[in-house]
Amino acid sequence: MRRFVLIILCNLFISSIYAQTYAISSAKELTNRIENWVVSDRYKDRKAIENLCKKGMRISDGLAMQLAKRNDAVPLETYELADYLNWIQNEMDKRPKNFKISFSNYRRIPEEKWPSNTKGFELYACTVNTYGTLNYSCEDLILVKKGVIYGIAPYIEDKNHKVHIDFDDFINDYETVGFSYNYGKHFPVGGSFNYSFEEIPFMLSVDFGINLDGDKYIIDKVEMQDILNYTREKKVVDPKFFLTLTPQVYFKYFAIGCGVGFLYMDGTEETANYAYTSNSTTSGNVSVTVSGSGSQSVADNYIMLKPMIRPVAKGFIPISDEFWISLNVGYDLIFGYEEKNGLSFGLGIQWEL
Repeated sequence: MRRFVLIILCNLFISSIYAQTYAISSAKELTNRIENWVVSDRYKDRKAIENLCKKGMRISDGLAMQLAKRNDAVPLETYELADYLNWIQNEMDKRPKNFKISFSNYRRIPEEKWPSNTKGFELYACTVNTYGTLNYSCEDLILVKKGVIYGIAPYIEDKNHKVHIDFDDFINDYETVGFSYNYGKHFPVGGSFNYSFEEIPFMLSVDFGINLDGDKYIIDKVEMQDILNYTREKKVVDPKFFLTLTPQVYFKYFAIGCGVGFLYMDGTEETANYAYTSNSTTSGNVSVTVSGSGSQSVADNYIMLKPMIRPVAKGFIPISDEFWISLNVGYDLIFGYEEKNGLSFGLGIQWEL
């Protein structure tokens, strides 16, 4: 048993070392690719840089800011990788063609210097130097997750010697779950279960609302063949609850979408059939004889579903790095039953997985 536990611990230790080595090798490979591209000026080397990075990767280090100024770019907190590489290309094309870039002093940031929540990133630092048309030096922080480069930021420590970085500048595709309590005029007890996907700005919600007012929805329909022969159908149902599925466009602090579903109602259905015949004879005075029969059936387990939609807008207020208060407003729109249409409001919590 002791040997078995020892083997497991050794495997975990080796896996941890491999993961760290894999992450720092990704960071080194990126910087090596940039150095090679600046020397070779080959498209395939630039493409290799892009393939190492997450699509839409952002950069906010000192070099990016210097390059932005030299290219009269609009001042922003972060810039896209494509802009960063285009500006480096501009330096490479200047005469004399002596622009060079080098990265050195690679190091993994020790965990005691990490922020309280690294959101799954491995953090690495290095020194950047440029020469020739631009002489500049800065310290960079490289964000790596599962071997993919998510961003490059300036290396900054706060007064407690912790790395200072706003991860929100580099990721907007959080995977989150949450729940909210919803209140509507006709559905005072309700809720929404929310899930947002990591790789796309998309949220999916399952919503429900319970009706408690006891109102009845009545359909009384008569189909006549003639004045003596007709069928009467009477349906009396009670609205119970609605259920909707709501796809939404999600941008971390805001989501908007429209749910599609149904209102569930149950009750009774009465069907009555009437058939009459008449005979008339004339003998000085007119006499009419009417005869007929009728039948009636009652079903106590009748179910009716009304289609509905539920447009909704949601806002998310951060209370920590991992939790948000959610607020939502929606409108319950039931086709063919406008008496139950109305606004709804919700309050809940959303958290990052």
